[in-house]
Amino acid sequence: MVIDPGLFPNGIVRYRTWLAKLKTKNLIYLIMDSVWYLYNSSMITNAQLQSDSNELLDSNQPNVKLPDWFSDKHITDFFKYEEDALEQHWIEKGLAVNETAMTFYDAEIKPILHSEAHQELVTDYKMLVGDVFNFETIFRDNNWNYEMNNDFQIKHQDIIAKYRAVYSLNLTKWQEAFSALKAFC
Repeated sequence: MVIDPGLFPNGIVRYRTWLAKLKTKNLIYLIMDSVWYLYNSSMITNAQLQSDSNELLDSNQPNVKLPDWFSDKHITDFFKYEEDALEQHWIEKGLAVNETAMTFYDAEIKPILHSEAHQELVTDYKMLVGDVFNFETIFRDNNWNYEMNNDFQIKHQDIIAKYRAVYSLNLTKWQEAFSALKAFC
């Protein structure tokens, strides 16, 4: 099954339905045991993984090693949806982040994207929701960082408050959907 709100906003679909919708001839995909479906992405290449560097040896090593012909591509580290991931609703939060960012783009950025008078606002909005670290810092964690500092948040406090509420509603929706899915399984 696949969760892709961009292509299938009404819910979960079978992976073959999802693949058919992609309409691509050159697709590499990995079907895994269903318990290993959360992932962190990095740009660590296979060559770097084989390095004698203490830094890499001490870091978390991916549990997926791509073939050598794919060695300099994106590496994804899969892990189980249990313990912290399950208890802290990592999937539901990720889906809520994606959905809220898409809503923000459609409602706030897209209408002013090509307006000369609004380019500074477009830049600020892109920085706010176009960077997942900034987005999560502001909307998910109600926090700040060096880009999303107090001045930035005061300047955009109304839009931030609006989309914190949107994020919260989306998170609740996804938590309910996952609860229903768990009950079904």
